[in-house]
Amino acid sequence: MQLFKRGGTLTLVSVAASFLFYGCQSTESTKVEERVVPPPAEEMPADLQSETPPETNVEKPSAAELRELEEAIEAKSQPKLREPRSITEQAKLYGAKVTRLEQSKEWKLTKGDRILMLKEGSRNASLDGVKVMLDTPLKRERGNWRLGESDQKIVLNSAFGASKAGGIEAGTIVIDPGHGGVHDGAKNQSIGILEKNLALDVSLRLQGHLEANGFKVVLTRYDDRHVELKERPAIANGLKADLFVSVHFNAAGKSDPKGLETYMFTPEGNPSSSDSESGDDAVFYPVNRFDQQSFELAYAMQKTMTTRLGREDRGVKKGRWAVLKTLDCPGVLVECGFVSNDDEALLISTAGYRERVSQALADAIVAYAGVEKSE
Repeated sequence: MQLFKRGGTLTLVSVAASFLFYGCQSTESTKVEERVVPPPAEEMPADLQSETPPETNVEKPSAAELRELEEAIEAKSQPKLREPRSITEQAKLYGAKVTRLEQSKEWKLTKGDRILMLKEGSRNASLDGVKVMLDTPLKRERGNWRLGESDQKIVLNSAFGASKAGGIEAGTIVIDPGHGGVHDGAKNQSIGILEKNLALDVSLRLQGHLEANGFKVVLTRYDDRHVELKERPAIANGLKADLFVSVHFNAAGKSDPKGLETYMFTPEGNPSSSDSESGDDAVFYPVNRFDQQSFELAYAMQKTMTTRLGREDRGVKKGRWAVLKTLDCPGVLVECGFVSNDDEALLISTAGYRERVSQALADAIVAYAGVEKSE
């Protein structure tokens, strides 16, 4: 019995010794493992360090860039629709009906009460009776008559698709009286009128009509002074204007031309209305982002003026005017009559005619903006 106890004691001592021995080994092993832990990255040799720059130095994409990337991915994932091959297919995109008038070689597109007339091989068109100059002629391609891409996008969409007008209640409108200071503009010496004075008078009258309808209106000049061309759109951009209207009167080398015309800026890659081919400047300008809005504004002005004033309709046209190209909003240039035509110049010289011009322009803007006209 005592021997067993001693054995047991010895056994317990042996077990305890073993425990202490292996415990020491485990402790020593842990210490060894701690000593071989690698140093922080910044202390590592250069050839072993990562070449990835710190997060603070990584240039992150902007929200606009992310949106563009998302749109590109979405566009790529969408099935590509076949381009319309004829005027009939183009009109069908907007739910318009097409009729070909064999005798006159014209095409009549209708939807509701809207009528667009096109002539084969011509840039001349009419929308609800108002003349419109196309970017390119209605031409035959692979056996089918077809409108050019920009005319489909701007004219067809404005006539039969979703309008981009409206939504500028109580907005800011910049009126630009043409010329001024040393620049007289067009003149009729026999009657004694200068474009710069006529344009300012119409612009001041237009300001009053628009302010009566709740708009904020700023003129690029309020008296007979010179304003650089590049400064005029800069004023509108600085004010974050909703619309820009440059007011002018016309002149020609001959006395015969007369009537009214309204210009928007020429769409990218296309010739202006006075040219047959696009030139080196047929590139994208800031105002081209508002091609459809500018067309709708120009159309509204041309229709209202010709209806109210009873003057010859010279149409909605395109031109690369310096006062329009850098605009950050829809803009037009309106020609309110020919001072080089004696009969029209006599009419223009009267305050009554200029008042009617300003009222017509104001009503067109109010209609475009989608606000209720004041009484």
